[in-house]
Amino acid sequence: MTRESRPLVLTADTELLDDLLGMAAAVGVAVDVSVEPAVCRPQWTQAPLVLVGADLLETLSMARLERRPGVLLLTRGSPSDALRDTATMIGAEETIGLPSGEAGLLDRLADLAEPAARARVVGVVGGRGGAGASVLAAGLALTAALRGPSWLVDLDPLGGGADAGLGAELAPGARWADLGVLSGRLSPTALYEAVPTVHGLAVLAATDAAELTPDAVRAVVAAASRGGGTIVLDLPRHRTAGRDEALTAADELLVVIPAEVRSVLAARRVVDGLGSTPAPRAVVRTGPGALPSREVVRGADLPFAGELADEAAVRQAVQVGNGAGLIRGTRLGELCEHLLGRTGAVREAA
Repeated sequence: MTRESRPLVLTADTELLDDLLGMAAAVGVAVDVSVEPAVCRPQWTQAPLVLVGADLLETLSMARLERRPGVLLLTRGSPSDALRDTATMIGAEETIGLPSGEAGLLDRLADLAEPAARARVVGVVGGRGGAGASVLAAGLALTAALRGPSWLVDLDPLGGGADAGLGAELAPGARWADLGVLSGRLSPTALYEAVPTVHGLAVLAATDAAELTPDAVRAVVAAASRGGGTIVLDLPRHRTAGRDEALTAADELLVVIPAEVRSVLAARRVVDGLGSTPAPRAVVRTGPGALPSREVVRGADLPFAGELADEAAVRQAVQVGNGAGLIRGTRLGELCEHLLGRTGAVREAA
């Protein structure tokens, strides 16, 4: 971290300073410290964040420094209304009381060490059981891994485990059973190193029927998202608090619907249960004797996203856990390229 990118801490309160230095160290951020606002004009202008102790409010006012964004006023205990009013007068964005506001302050500091590189988040859910949603999710994540950072986050505890479908069920690394009690801010790098990887794809698998907590889902998806790239969420059909939380992070949602009447009816119920989410699109699972895709999307009342073919090569790859075989030279691979945006315009439903 260069000097220009360090936050500036202004306080003569040794206890407050100790707290702030401890938080900065916890997230790996170096800081500049001063007790004289008037002599640190360059740092005041250049620092990405300025933390001002309430003890130096009067001194700061006398220094007549130029107003700037990213100034936080800090105090121990609950901020009084008078202190908040004073903070507004000097142009502070927020008044934070410690220790109650520690989590938010840690987030602000950690953002400096890990600049946000927001990932694209794609949710995949089956219109009925056995629709092929997990196969599509794995294919999308593997395809995305050829371009950059990629995650397959398995949120379906009844799905058998995304790691098994990729031949990684015995690979060392953390599963949801190990991470399900976590909350708060996680390091993207540490999380990536903790879970199994397959062909560069980070896989977080659900290996038991325990319901995932919203706090854990939020922490994991947020950490993965800060690493950039693509996150594919393999979602359960049934509603859970963890699924609801994951859907709030999704940019896109794909519903896989086998091309048959009962599946269309089932998919309508699944979609109705998704709540307020990104507008879903339909991926139609085709096969011998299937309904035309245009009839499926009309019956499901969803926009058409593409067709998922029934391929022997893909079935064989799933059986033996051959991740590369899912997308190499298959129509599934072509579909995933299309859905991730490399092949241009969306085709009409046949």
